[in-house]
Amino acid sequence: MLKHWLLAARPKTLVASILPVCCGFLLAREQSPLISPYVGLLCLFYCFAVQVGTNFANDFFDYKKGADANRSHGPERMVSSGLIKPEHMLLFAFLVLLLGFLIGVTIMEMVSANRLLIIVGISSFLFAIIYTGGPFPLAYNGLGDVFVIVFFGFVAVHSTHYVLCLSAAVEWEPNWILPLGIGFVINNLLVVNNYRDFEEDRDVGKRTSVVIFGKTFGLFLFVIGVGVSTILIPFLVPSAFPTIFLCPLGLYTFFLLRKALVKSDYGKVLSLSAITVLLYTTLLLLGYLYI
Repeated sequence: MLKHWLLAARPKTLVASILPVCCGFLLAREQSPLISPYVGLLCLFYCFAVQVGTNFANDFFDYKKGADANRSHGPERMVSSGLIKPEHMLLFAFLVLLLGFLIGVTIMEMVSANRLLIIVGISSFLFAIIYTGGPFPLAYNGLGDVFVIVFFGFVAVHSTHYVLCLSAAVEWEPNWILPLGIGFVINNLLVVNNYRDFEEDRDVGKRTSVVIFGKTFGLFLFVIGVGVSTILIPFLVPSAFPTIFLCPLGLYTFFLLRKALVKSDYGKVLSLSAITVLLYTTLLLLGYLYI
């Protein structure tokens, strides 16, 4: 049973929570070395809770909409396969998101942040649900990529940066360029999934950007993600320059995605995309701490 819940959390994608928190930490540390590591750790727990809760909700709502009924290339989903009951999945989605919300409130109180920060917590909770649920699910209406870039890039990075600056009693000076690269490199995880599931999504009416604009657009979007994160950002943000060395890996992953035909092919591409996100985190650390 525990194994099923771990799989439902989609562990390959959880690196997407580490990178924006790391980025916010580095931006705050650039302003002051006195930032609180405890607040940073709580930010990481918050992001994990929101992402896992979102993944649980996705598993439930995709099952309800029939989107997971005939996945030939993707991993097995826990509700559609009957391994976890739908009502249990929905309950745990809400519980994990509630946990994340409480962690967010704790952070807000610890650093005496502006009470408007609670809007971030509420919106994270709501968007975790309406990503695949509700009358206008974002993932079913071509807005999944926008959601990922905005929330994993700008919202997660800026929120972490903001509270960590407060923990060191320094004024928050937002960086609007680096979060764009964070959002795009993380979004390539979603692009791989949407490209892989093109036929099944199209057949059940899940109108991802790849379904709306075609598989060629999916490949184009993946290349844009590689270009923005590993070419544009390194030149615009000097401390992020080491990430340029991930460009060859990104292009190699692109060619594997373009040739992928069976489940194992897509699994390899998704793994490489997750490794890219992890390496992006490592190279950012190198750039900001030692260069």
